[in-house]
Amino acid sequence: MAVSEIMSHLPVHSLDSSLRDLLSDDLFNDDDESTKSRNDQRSEVFQECLNLFIKREIKDCLEKMAEAGFIDLAVFKSNPMILDLFVSACAIVPSFIGLGLTLQGDILNIFTLDDPQCIEIREIILNDLNKLLVINKFFRCCIKVIQFNVIDQAEQEEKTLELESIISNFIFIYTTKMRTTMDVFGLQELIEIFIFQVKVKLQHKKPSPNLYWTLCKTLPNLSSTLKGLYLSKDVSIEGAILNSIDNKMQKDKTKSKGKQRGVKQKIHHFQEPLLHGGSEEQIKIEDPFNQHTSTDDKVHSTGTTPRKIKNDITVLAGSVWTTLRHHFTGNMLNKNGLLFAGLLLLLCVKKYKSLMAIFKHVPAAFHTVYPQITGLLKLLTSI
Repeated sequence: MAVSEIMSHLPVHSLDSSLRDLLSDDLFNDDDESTKSRNDQRSEVFQECLNLFIKREIKDCLEKMAEAGFIDLAVFKSNPMILDLFVSACAIVPSFIGLGLTLQGDILNIFTLDDPQCIEIREIILNDLNKLLVINKFFRCCIKVIQFNVIDQAEQEEKTLELESIISNFIFIYTTKMRTTMDVFGLQELIEIFIFQVKVKLQHKKPSPNLYWTLCKTLPNLSSTLKGLYLSKDVSIEGAILNSIDNKMQKDKTKSKGKQRGVKQKIHHFQEPLLHGGSEEQIKIEDPFNQHTSTDDKVHSTGTTPRKIKNDITVLAGSVWTTLRHHFTGNMLNKNGLLFAGLLLLLCVKKYKSLMAIFKHVPAAFHTVYPQITGLLKLLTSI
């Protein structure tokens, strides 16, 4: 498929300006026969790589570029559009680990800040201020390498500080030199990369407007510049950045509350068997009976009864109350729970009174039948 046909089927915003410029470059569209003969093979391979990129087959795109010898510093210098495609593909690929070892090593070298290749490529990319979207992708790739491929903590902190300095310096250069043809969306993205990727993700700072205002203190004219640049009729770049920070803070709060709810539910889940289980209640219920048994033992051993002896009904009522208290603690604030507890209490009181009334008549009945029992026993002994 020809490049012009690819362009006709693409939506306007599917590629950034650098890639659209790449497709229109004379390298692929010059009608001069000598140019076509020199670049015909490279053009064909590049179109294949570009097609893979458009289809989001990023791994295949990078592998194809490696096979064609495109991932080379000399090629990048002579054909910046190939470098743009390479950086765009590396920014999209989720991880470099799934790539081949040779390709992975080449990519890591290109985006490792202190590597000679990275230094030269950085000069190529950062010098073309018209390609801010590609520059942003380059910074994203450097962040990805620091985050996933630098294991040593001290080294990671050192490289993060270096990248922070590079990005802040570039923001200053861009905002001072590109006042008339500034890419407002790209500039917003760049500052948000600095805040969310460098400060929050790499340096583990909490999202806060202070991160933006600290950057503005470092770059004194930044705030006034961003206030005067509008993404839409009523939204300046500064307002959009502060809104993004606020949205991030709200999302983090929501996640934190969700985690706290999950912890509370787990605690309730593990405590529930203790509230309704039988082991603890059984110990507390059996304890009064054990005390009663020990009291009886004292009566048998000493022949005297302690002054305060709990009768069986009192012990039973106490044990029932203990059971009810543990069982209905969770529902006592509920109206139905209070009503049910009151009914049970009244029932216990009524039963207690009726039993006590019966026991009051026992001594009188005993005195009545005592003479008859005595006479019967004497009669039996005389036989």
